[in-house]
Amino acid sequence: MKLLPRVMLIIISIIFSSDAISEIRINGFASIVAGQDTDNKSFINSPYTDEISFKAESKFALQISTDLSQGLSATAQMIARGSNDFDTVFEWAYLSYELNDSHTIRAGKLRLPFYKYSDYLDVGYAYPWIRPPRAMYSLTFSTYEGLSLLSNFSLSDWDISSNIVYGNLEDTFFKTTNPTEGKLKDIYGINIQVSKDWFSAYVAYFGTDVLIPTSSIETVAQITESVSPGNGTKISLDSDYGDFLGLGFTIDYGNWLFNTEWSAISIEESLTLDTEQWYTSIAYRFDEIMPYVTYQTTETKRKIAAISDTLLPTQIHPAQPPLNIFLQSALDGQMFEYNAYTIGIKYDFHANAALKFEYNRYDDIVDIGSLGSFDNPASSGNFSVAIDLVF
Repeated sequence: MKLLPRVMLIIISIIFSSDAISEIRINGFASIVAGQDTDNKSFINSPYTDEISFKAESKFALQISTDLSQGLSATAQMIARGSNDFDTVFEWAYLSYELNDSHTIRAGKLRLPFYKYSDYLDVGYAYPWIRPPRAMYSLTFSTYEGLSLLSNFSLSDWDISSNIVYGNLEDTFFKTTNPTEGKLKDIYGINIQVSKDWFSAYVAYFGTDVLIPTSSIETVAQITESVSPGNGTKISLDSDYGDFLGLGFTIDYGNWLFNTEWSAISIEESLTLDTEQWYTSIAYRFDEIMPYVTYQTTETKRKIAAISDTLLPTQIHPAQPPLNIFLQSALDGQMFEYNAYTIGIKYDFHANAALKFEYNRYDDIVDIGSLGSFDNPASSGNFSVAIDLVF
C-alpha cells in the first residue's frame, strides 16, 4: 500500500475517533450543470458535444473536519464528479497544527495554490462564472502530497498571507490528449497574497522535476538518440525542471467586480512548448443579479530545435530530413493559440445557492497543431446552465 492511502486512513480514523466525533463539522457544496455545444464543431478540451449533458461538469462534495484541541485539527474532503462517473475520491486529506496565531503547518494531500481561486476550485458558488476561465485554469492537476506552511500577518493597513509548499505528485497527465502516468518530484513554491479594502493581489511561483514518459515524446526521443547519441534526453520528460509563474489582482469596489490573472508555464530541455495564458473579467451587481463578461487567451511560444542536422536514415523517414528539421516539425505540431469570450449572469436566488447562465465562444487562432485546437479549426461555442450551492 502506498504511503498516501495510509496517511489518509490515519486522518479519517482520527476524524471519526470517539474522542473527536463530538467536534466533527460537516459542510459541502454541489453544482448541477447542463451544457451543450452550439456548433457542429467542438473544442478538443470541451466536456460537451452537440447533445445536452447534465453529467460532464456536475459534482457533489462533503468536507469533514474535527478540532482535536491544542491547535491540532484534521480535514478530509470527498468529491464525486460526473466526469468520473460520480465515483467518490478524496480531494483533500490533511492534518493541521497551529504553531501560533500567525503560522499553521499542514501535512497530507493538499491543494496546490496556483491561482486566486485554487482553494475554491470546485466550489462554483465562490466565483461568478460556471467554471473558472479555462485558458488560465488549464492545468489538469490541482493537488499534491506533502507539507504546507500557512502564514498570516499585517503590515500597516495591508493584510498579507503566504502559502509555502513542498511535496510530490503521482497522477495521470495529459488526460484529454495522451493519458500518461507520471510524477512531479520535489514540488516547491510559494503563493503570496496581499489585500487592502477593495483591492487584493497575489503572485505565485512553483518549480518541480517532471517525469512524464508520454509515448509520442518518447518515440521522438528514441529516434533522436539513435541519430544523435546524447541528445535523446533533451527531448524526453525525464526529470526535467518545470516551473509555473502566476499573478493576478482583484478590484471589488461598490457594485463592480474586476478580476484578471496571468501565468506562464515552461519545462526545460524537452519536446514541450512554453505557454502563456491570461484572462480579464468584469461584473456588476444589481442586487441579487450579477451579469459578467470575460475575455481569455492562451498561446504557445515557438521553440527552435537547436540540435544536430544529421540526416535521418531511410528506415526512420524515407525522405531523410535533417534531424533538426524533423524535431522542428514535431515542435511546431504542438503549437496552438485561442481566444475565448464569455457572457453570463449569476442570480443569487437563495442565501446558499445561485443560478447561472453562461455562453462561451472560442476562436482558434493557430491551427498548426491539435493540442487545444478544434476538430476543424474555426470558431465554436457552448451554452451552459448551473445551480451552485453550499451547505
